[in-house]
Amino acid sequence: MRNVLSRHQHRRPRDHTAADNGATDVHTPHQRPVHHRAHPHEYQREASLAFVTIVGGVIAFVCGAVHPTHFIAVCVGIVTVVFGLYSQLVSATTAERWVNVIGLGLAFLGLGLGLRHGGFMI
Repeated sequence: MRNVLSRHQHRRPRDHTAADNGATDVHTPHQRPVHHRAHPHEYQREASLAFVTIVGGVIAFVCGAVHPTHFIAVCVGIVTVVFGLYSQLVSATTAERWVNVIGLGLAFLGLGLGLRHGGFMI
């Protein structure tokens, strides 16, 4: 029968120094830390989606608060809610998720106010 070694038996022993105090966060040259970003513009698309969601939410909320613009509020609110849910689905960072949730909330409130003031009636 073949001798099967576990994954941990293949690693080199680690040199412990007084400076690291026994920390286990060691990365060999072929490993990359989890928090490392290869490119700073890597999440630019997701940030743009979050920005569009917050802008659409503000527009829907402001138009929903003004009675004569209820039709615009309903249209922008529906589009922003659908767009914001997609943006939330693909968001990569916590900051983007915060912006998405705030934008979705504003869009939902604007949609509700627009429906209360007359909905799709022109």
